[in-house]
Amino acid sequence: MFVGGNWDYDKQRVKSNKETTADGKYSLNDLLDKLERALNKGYNTEIANGVPAMATLRHYLDAVVYQNAEETNKPTIFNLFDRFISGEIKNKGKEKSKNTLKTYSTTKDHLANFAAAAKYKVTFDSINLDFFYKYTSYLKGLGLMQNSIGKNITIIKTVMGEAVDLGYTENMQFRHKKFTIADEESDSVYLTEKEVLAIYKHDFSKNIKLDQVRDLFVVGCFTGLRYSDYSNIRPDNIVTTDGELFIKMITQKTKELVIIPCNPVVLNIFKKYEKNENRLPKSISSQKFNDYVKDVCEAAGLKEKGRLSSEPSKMLYECISSHTARRSFATNLYLEGFPSQELMKITGHRSEASFRKYIKVTKLESAKRLSEHIKKNWSSKILKIA
Repeated sequence: MFVGGNWDYDKQRVKSNKETTADGKYSLNDLLDKLERALNKGYNTEIANGVPAMATLRHYLDAVVYQNAEETNKPTIFNLFDRFISGEIKNKGKEKSKNTLKTYSTTKDHLANFAAAAKYKVTFDSINLDFFYKYTSYLKGLGLMQNSIGKNITIIKTVMGEAVDLGYTENMQFRHKKFTIADEESDSVYLTEKEVLAIYKHDFSKNIKLDQVRDLFVVGCFTGLRYSDYSNIRPDNIVTTDGELFIKMITQKTKELVIIPCNPVVLNIFKKYEKNENRLPKSISSQKFNDYVKDVCEAAGLKEKGRLSSEPSKMLYECISSHTARRSFATNLYLEGFPSQELMKITGHRSEASFRKYIKVTKLESAKRLSEHIKKNWSSKILKIA
């Protein structure tokens, strides 16, 4: 090995090309050249998804040190993640949404950071129950919620499933029944139709920004669309059938076709913005929208406490986000007795299990529905018994 005097600080290389690694397998300068090329390649690849974490870049260096990806051309789990993130690998030929691809990128970063922090070499063959226990503990230590951890595990299982199909590994431990995280029901609120109308009727004429955010939010409450969809309705999404206006579009997240009738409130908002090409106010980022919609709901008087069971001291307006609109739409129609299967065709849900997550019905509301059912169905029975 070389000593300090044999190091060229300007070139960041060893002065003597004869110097090798301790085991004599590599020329130090050749190895440093390969590491530099790998690091530059990794940075240029990852920068498309944002400034890469140190741990993310480290796996490119490990590929050289351990002679896996660069030396033997054998794909790594991180390489396979890249193919998912780039959109190359699809689900039954369907393009994944930007948010889904971002989730894959986030999971990859968590995995790389875990590998560095735990000194755990993550390969196709090391994804086993021992990895599962250590990785989920690591994510909990970062403060991730159970559903976020579950999403991470689901994505890793998807990537591993693809690795098996491609013949990269025969490791099947990721399919073990213990290799999973149960969903935790999220605690969230919905707004009643009366509350949505109170927001709609509130005078925001002195604040154009809140006026426009209010209108977009109300459209969401009466269409059941996600913010990514109802904030991006185009003129060709508004169609006339048998004299009635409908919103017809392919949703960004699931690529499902949905057709939604425009109720009078939505029609009024379209009329208000009829000079705009899409008949709606200009959309803003979801982050800014979530900030402003809380101001909208506070101004409209939604200050009730206790609606969020996990944080009973929070006022209602503090619990509102863009997604509250979709939950409110589904829950209100469900409470009115609209059939779930028909409602799923409107919201674009593929399974009743996923649809049920949007129905935010309290135990008291369920009890009241049962009471109404008893009154309706037992009045005539009581007469017959008497």
